[in-house]
Amino acid sequence: MTNTSANSDAILHCLKEEKEAMTALADLLKEEQAALVDGDVSLLTQTSAQKSELVRKLSEAEKLRNAYLKQQGFGDDAESTLKFVRQTPEAQLLWNGLLELSAQAKEDNKTNGLMITRRLSQNQAALSTFQQGTTTGSLYGPNGQSSIRTTPAKGLIVR
Repeated sequence: MTNTSANSDAILHCLKEEKEAMTALADLLKEEQAALVDGDVSLLTQTSAQKSELVRKLSEAEKLRNAYLKQQGFGDDAESTLKFVRQTPEAQLLWNGLLELSAQAKEDNKTNGLMITRRLSQNQAALSTFQQGTTTGSLYGPNGQSSIRTTPAKGLIVR
C-alpha cells in the first residue's frame, strides 16, 4: 500500500468518524429537545456533557483529516477537503451525509436555543410575579427561605 493510498484510507476513516459523531450529535439534540419540552433537568445535564464530548471528537477528527490532506499534497482547509472529496466517490457519499447531518444539527441546535430562551423568559416572568408587592423586593432569599419577616403576636392569651 502506498503512502498516498494509506493517507486516502486515513482520510476516509476520519470522514467516517466525523459522520458517526455528527449522527450521535444530531440524535442527542433531538433528545435535548424532548427534555426541554418535558422540563427534564437531569436529562438536560446529561446531554450537555455528552454534547461537549461529541464536539471534541468532531474537532479532533477534522484536525486529523486536515493533517492527512496536507500530507497528501492538499491544503488543510475546507476547499482542500472538497478537492479530495470530488476525486473519491466513497468520500463524496460520506461528505454529503456529513453536510446533511450538520445542517440538521444546526437547525435543531437553533430550535433548542430558542426553547431555552423562552423557558428562561417564562421563569423570569414567574419570579417577577413573586417579587411584586413585597416590601423587601424579593419573596425568597438566596438560601430559598422566605425573606418576609413576621412579628409574633404579643400578649394575647385566650382562655
